[in-house]
Amino acid sequence: MDELLDRQRGVIAKTQALQFMSRKAIQHRVATGRWQQQHSVLVTHSGPIDMAQRHWIAVLSAGAGAALGGITAAQQSGLRGYNSAITHVLIPAGRRSGPLPAGVVVHRTSVWDERDILSAALPPRTKAARSVVDAAQWARSDDDAQGLIAASFQQRIVAARDIQDVLRRLAPAAGD
Repeated sequence: MDELLDRQRGVIAKTQALQFMSRKAIQHRVATGRWQQQHSVLVTHSGPIDMAQRHWIAVLSAGAGAALGGITAAQQSGLRGYNSAITHVLIPAGRRSGPLPAGVVVHRTSVWDERDILSAALPPRTKAARSVVDAAQWARSDDDAQGLIAASFQQRIVAARDIQDVLRRLAPAAGD
């Protein structure tokens, strides 16, 4: 369990914790204040929760196969100048998410392509080009979308060929 907790920054889904300890042991840690519970996710300390832990809480709350997406993932890829209080998570269209903490938005996609996912990232997230395309689609206005796209090119977060590749894969879903 220590290796998993190290990898997930001290955040663990209840289902993961139950592989290592009893329900009663988990309840005891939460009841005594040693651990915090965030819906179906546990934080294995009693202190403040940092941004990396919030991201893990979001991904684990959304369920198996979830990945940070949109502006949240773009920031993890190095995009600067865009702050969001919302954590965006992407899941395949057929999956259901669990109860979500405040500040987490789940987006479903009918185009889930492993080429778009950085599964080795901790937590998993979409690659920069997919993140930028999704963030532009989810933007509040065309101006916000254009600014985001321009910034991602100016900051060399994405290349035109990568954006074009993502758009080609997403195009069939536009008619869904």
